[in-house]
Amino acid sequence: MDTTTSFHLCIYIVTGITSYTYSLLQKSIISPILLGWSIYGMTSVGHDLLHIPTIKNRYLAFFCMDTLIINSDYWIQSHNKLHHCDLDGPNDIMKLKGENIFQEWYNLLEICKETRLQDHLYRIPFYYAMYHLRWFQVMEMYITVFFCLAYFTYITHSHSIETSYKKNTIEHNLSHTLDIFPESRFMNLLFGGINCHATHHCYPQCNRSQMYSKSRYLSKHYPKHHRSINTIRELYLLYKNR
Repeated sequence: MDTTTSFHLCIYIVTGITSYTYSLLQKSIISPILLGWSIYGMTSVGHDLLHIPTIKNRYLAFFCMDTLIINSDYWIQSHNKLHHCDLDGPNDIMKLKGENIFQEWYNLLEICKETRLQDHLYRIPFYYAMYHLRWFQVMEMYITVFFCLAYFTYITHSHSIETSYKKNTIEHNLSHTLDIFPESRFMNLLFGGINCHATHHCYPQCNRSQMYSKSRYLSKHYPKHHRSINTIRELYLLYKNR
């Protein structure tokens, strides 16, 4: 794990512990949002680790994913194999689908349909911790996780361009994915590294520290294909026209 990802993971963990503790003590409606974001952030670290699934990375990914929200074996199948190898294809479920926000959120649940009883057993400590929160705080937490999944991650696939390029080529990946403020270290932390999503699809095993230079490389060598959001107005239009 590179230094940037390690630093991000520390921030996610500290934010999660702090926001959970504050939520226990106060009827806060803000701290559960931070808790949900920290869980999304930890899952994003697991996502990075599973692109290089060594034994060590699998153990760390288990902590970041299986004990919280999703099975890492299922993630490898649905993300690494189907999403990356069949980007925007018929088997790719990792994209915003629907004519309105309600349909988008309904389709988000597709990623949870393969959950097994055994997966929930791993999450008993997490569920026990959530049990002590107020009902509206738990709802806020889960809503935040799915909001981040939809509008930090899936949103980057919402403006695909149909081309004749072969799948898994750089041109194909760039035609179906966007970068969002790829030079911003803050956005890299906020989005869990997925702000450089187009770059990630071209170089899935690159760590977060390398994404900045890789994004610049794509802009220089694939100027007609590499698309990135670099202004607030462009970001607004991305969400408005999704």
